[in-house]
Amino acid sequence: MAGPKYKDKQAVWNAYRELWQKIDSLPGVTASGAVTSLPLSQMYAWGPIAVEGRVPPAGEKFINADTRMVSGRYFQAMQIPLLHGRFFDDHDVPENPAVAIIDDYMAEQLWPGQDAVGKRFHIGGIDDAKAPWITVVGVVGRVKQYTLDSDSRIAFYLPHTQYPTRAMNVVVRGNGDPAELSSAVRRQIQTIDNDLPLYNVVTMQHRVDLSLARRRFAMLLLGCFAAISLVLAAIGIYGVLAYLVSQGTREIGIRMALGATRKAIVNLVVSRGLILAIAGVAIGVTGALCLTRLMRSLLFGVAPTDVATFCAIPLLLLIISVAATSVPARRASQVDPAECLRYD
Repeated sequence: MAGPKYKDKQAVWNAYRELWQKIDSLPGVTASGAVTSLPLSQMYAWGPIAVEGRVPPAGEKFINADTRMVSGRYFQAMQIPLLHGRFFDDHDVPENPAVAIIDDYMAEQLWPGQDAVGKRFHIGGIDDAKAPWITVVGVVGRVKQYTLDSDSRIAFYLPHTQYPTRAMNVVVRGNGDPAELSSAVRRQIQTIDNDLPLYNVVTMQHRVDLSLARRRFAMLLLGCFAAISLVLAAIGIYGVLAYLVSQGTREIGIRMALGATRKAIVNLVVSRGLILAIAGVAIGVTGALCLTRLMRSLLFGVAPTDVATFCAIPLLLLIISVAATSVPARRASQVDPAECLRYD
């Protein structure tokens, strides 16, 4: 919001207040609000803070914290849970004491083992005695601000009603088609001021997809290589066992002549294949455990040494090995002992 229409704070507040009323009245909308720094949008804002009563370590001048101004029902729209205290309300105006909502990481770092609600801090270094104190009125969950695979700084939120800013990222949560909802929101904004710009309208899922695009491409390549390796391994096991069966035709014929059943021959061939497969899987799992640190940057939400993965993949490989040995095993069980002995 810029220009003569929004030359004072009151005009900015009134415009945003009317905007939330209009958007919340739209069919299917459950919550709307705004923030200065939207998660996964490459928008950052941070600055120094000082905590009341905290004795800083030697050499510490300030603590860096992410700063975000919010308006409307931003936390509800983004489904950021309230853990303690309250959200901002209509009483948080310039005439009343300054307030803030902090994330649980900031509460844990600055007031460990204590209730952060009611604690105070101010923006600036410890020597900035004129900075007004800000009282914590709520604690919310921590969000992934920068990327999904990195942790952000401690963060606090300030009410737009006390710290007005003209440029905000509007967020809307609703049901139905996002394209139709964005069109409806655009029309509501134009009813307030036809000159207000609205750009870069995307869903949060799209932002998440963009943040993961490079890693997904890398994992897709690795997945393709892994699938090719699995096929080659199956072909290799099949080829080795087929060769062993052809070379051991005489042995198989003698075993069957001495009374070995077809089932026993199948079990013999499959067991030989499984011995090779188990040895290969053991070597592969050992190598994978040694190289897990190289995969950390490509993983999100999964530990490099995930137990389920390290159990499922060897099991899959063993199943593939059994399938690869089944054809040579069936072929071995069809050997005619009389033909084998007469050939010798």
